[in-house]
Amino acid sequence: MVRVRWGFRWMWSALAGSVLLAPFLWMLIGSLRTPGAAIPVSPLAWPQAPGLEAYRRVFEWVPMASGLVNSVALTLAGVVLSVLCASFTGFAMTRLSPERQLRAVALLVVAASIPLTAIWVPRFVLFEWLGLSRSVLPLLAPALYGASPLFVLLYFVAMRRLGSEQFDAARLDGLSLPAQWWRIALPQLRPTTVAVATLAAMQFWGGFLEPLLYLERERELTAPLLLHALDLLGPTQWAVLMAGAALLTLPVLLAFLASQGLFRSLDHRPEN
Repeated sequence: MVRVRWGFRWMWSALAGSVLLAPFLWMLIGSLRTPGAAIPVSPLAWPQAPGLEAYRRVFEWVPMASGLVNSVALTLAGVVLSVLCASFTGFAMTRLSPERQLRAVALLVVAASIPLTAIWVPRFVLFEWLGLSRSVLPLLAPALYGASPLFVLLYFVAMRRLGSEQFDAARLDGLSLPAQWWRIALPQLRPTTVAVATLAAMQFWGGFLEPLLYLERERELTAPLLLHALDLLGPTQWAVLMAGAALLTLPVLLAFLASQGLFRSLDHRPEN
């Protein structure tokens, strides 16, 4: 029975993986075609003369190298700030009374329900008033509140499972709240941290509208903006567009696979 269940689980995993990988395979195969060639009838058909010319033109026509560096730097900074701010906020919520915890959770749910389009204009006006609207600082502003209310809720739920006994003992020993968060709570929440870091990385890596609003200088542009520039070349250069899309998708795929490996290694480690 165990083998049968394992077989069904493996089949469903393989099926889901093939469905999710199909778009990436389509981009990868399309990027190996000759730039300027007509779009084939079958997108997954292997090209007769595969090559890497499309990748060379990506870096030749747009500053993709600097765009990738900017996206990596923005993503790393956003992930670190998001994990620190979301985890500390979730820990601080566990120190509140039950009534205040309920109010805080309600506020987070309300904040999560607000569409992003409703805050773009007031946020832009605020940064324009502060003189920061033409810099990368507004792109990191969401990380200061944990990047998403969902991330704060994840840490809050995880930290409630830790119990209060060890924190009460640490407080009696004179350990401050920041020290309790950093030395006791955060090391026990590795699976939650991996999940939040993965989601935050995807959020910052794939961000398009925020960099479009705030970035003007070419040396500061991120990779998604440069991919949009390749899209403006028209359908005749779809192989170059597929090469750019593959360059942006590959780091996300590698990060996802790495996070799955971390989840498996932490699968049998209890958080409490």
